[in-house]
Order: sequence, then C-alpha cells, then structure tokens
Amino acid sequence: MSFVLTKIVLYLIVPPASLLILMAFGFLIVRFRPFSGRLLIAAGFVSLYLLSINPVSDALIGSLETRIPPLKDEKVRADAIVVLGGGVSDLSWAGLRPEPSSPALGRLVKGIVLHRSLRLPLVLVGGNGDPSRVVTADANAMEAAALDLGVRPKDLLLENKSRNTLEGAKTLGEVIRGRRIILVTAAYHMERSAGMFRKQGFEVIPAPTAYLKEKRNITWYSLIPQARSLYVSSAACSEYISLAFYRLIKAL
Repeated sequence: MSFVLTKIVLYLIVPPASLLILMAFGFLIVRFRPFSGRLLIAAGFVSLYLLSINPVSDALIGSLETRIPPLKDEKVRADAIVVLGGGVSDLSWAGLRPEPSSPALGRLVKGIVLHRSLRLPLVLVGGNGDPSRVVTADANAMEAAALDLGVRPKDLLLENKSRNTLEGAKTLGEVIRGRRIILVTAAYHMERSAGMFRKQGFEVIPAPTAYLKEKRNITWYSLIPQARSLYVSSAACSEYISLAFYRLIKAL
C-alpha cells in the first residue's frame, strides 16, 4: 500500500471521520432499515460525545503515556539526542516562514534541554509526512527554531527525507555513527518509536515528552464536550491503530 493511500485510510478510520461516516451511513439506510439506521446514528453520536469529554480522552491517552517512564537521570551516556518531528505549520499566508507545530515544538524544547545538559549532538528527524503539505520538512523547520533558541549550527544534524517514524529509523544510521541514542518524542508515541529504532539496531534511551494527559478531578464540567478532548482521543486512537499495525507487520 502506498504511503499516501495508507495516510488516507488512517484518516478515515480515526475519529471523527469514522464516526461521521458511520452516522452518514445510518442516515442513508434509515428509510429502508429503520432499526439498523437509528442504531448506527445513535452509536456515532454517543461515541463522538464520549471521545469529546476529558475522562475518556485522558483514559485513552494515559494508557499510552504511562508505558514508558520519563527520563529522570539526565546524565546518561549516549552518542546523540534524536528528536522526532511532529508536523509543520505553514505560515506563508502571513508572510512568515514555516514553524514547527505545537507538538513538534514541545519535542524540540525537550531535546534542546538535554543537549545543553549533556553536550551531545542534536539530531532532528523528519521529512514531509503530510500529503497535503508542500512547504518544508519537519527537520528543517525544527532546525530554524533551534538556531533561534541558541543552538549552534555545528551541534545540529538533520535527517529530512523520511516521511514517517519507520523511515526515519531506517535512515538515521546514515546521519550518525554511534548506536546509543536518547530518543525524544511525544510520550504517547514513544513505545512504537523506540521499538522501530531498536529494530534497526539502535540502543534506545527513551525521553518521552509533550504529555497530553492531565491530573484533574472529575466534575460536571468534565462532562462538557471539548475540542481539545476530541483531539486527544483522536491522537490516542491513531496511535493504537498504528501500534497494532506495527505489531502485525513485526510478527509476519
């Protein structure tokens, strides 16, 4: 399956697209099969509501974020700090250069903190993984931001051809010499990422960051649907699907 087709399929499976498709199908058949149609519509609405409230989104993402503990010993030995890209914001409409997305910026900041503490090369990994985006690679946008934040050009290495984590893991060996790396990515994305880099022969020290789950009390306010909760639930569902697919491919 081609890269673009894989992306399209994932977008359609992950909420809210899959729920909208479910409800649309229910509306289409409700005249001919009233019970089945109403059941599909109700299932879509209920699922959309549940995925849009804090308790559900926190539970979904929290299960992923607690699988790999945070890096507390920042004096570990490694050959490089590897930061995985997380998207680019195209700001050309405002006359500005592309910038790392909010998730990517969180990863970059964590990488820079580790770089300043350990004085290790900072490797920025990521090409263009968005079929609709034609601006610049994740790594190039992170490089510009890192330079603005005071990182010296000689301390930066780039891998800007890969379109996803697996491709980045396969091509990293062409960028660095050592095999022991500190891997920086979103906490919910760490289990799959670390597995892919280990599969390529790297010794991985995980440094998860950009946590999405928050500690909060469940109140009536928690039951109000919010866009951020739906975003978190969607990210979690996408990762569960990708993780299952990766395990299936790994087992074959």
